[in-house]
Amino acid sequence: MGRLPGAVLCVQHQDDCPPGHVGQRLADLGADLVVVDARQGRLPDPREFDLVVSLGSDDSAHDDSVPYLRQEREVLETAVRCEIPVLGICFGAQLLSVVLGGSVAPLPDGPEIGWLPVRTAEPALVNAGPWLIWHLDAMTVPPGAVSLASTDRATQAFAAGRAVGLQFHPEVTIAAAQVWAAHYRDHLVGLGIDPEALLDEVRAREPESRRRAHELTDRVLERLGFSVLDAGTCHPF
Repeated sequence: MGRLPGAVLCVQHQDDCPPGHVGQRLADLGADLVVVDARQGRLPDPREFDLVVSLGSDDSAHDDSVPYLRQEREVLETAVRCEIPVLGICFGAQLLSVVLGGSVAPLPDGPEIGWLPVRTAEPALVNAGPWLIWHLDAMTVPPGAVSLASTDRATQAFAAGRAVGLQFHPEVTIAAAQVWAAHYRDHLVGLGIDPEALLDEVRAREPESRRRAHELTDRVLERLGFSVLDAGTCHPF
């Protein structure tokens, strides 16, 4: 592509899963972000955008009863077919995996939640973290895709052509994490996780996590065919 992204479609599924740090970095690079709630009606044609970003959700990418799922799957299918770059985050990565021929299923031993390091196959693209990981389902690496990072329990990142999926949450902000900690308080306590301690860690890591998210966004854009590094806008790991 040889340029920075211009128009970016961000598909959001709930108010507490916004583009966050990733969206801020895209805006800093001059992108025009169009944030659309998948629950509120018809999604735009992805061919009108330079990049599609699919964000997180409580919903499951394997649950066909989710009202918007078919439409968003079609959006991602069109983007992939037309070689429009796609970035999927958490639920968005899982749905991207399905679109590319992979699968998604519940984690057999319960959710994976916390600030965790990842084993990275490409540290220049996805460093070891730690990253905030928070998911109940796990995705497979789609056929023909490259595994970028994983934990002992799940795939954490993959790339296929002009598509990248990230299971972890580089986008998370303090405001989003506060809602998650409150909303899932009983669930977290039941798992033996202290919601306040988890939120305190989000706050303590905020400067680092924002920087790391911006760096990752730059590297992912490069992987998707944009020229972020040539523009001198990326800080090295």
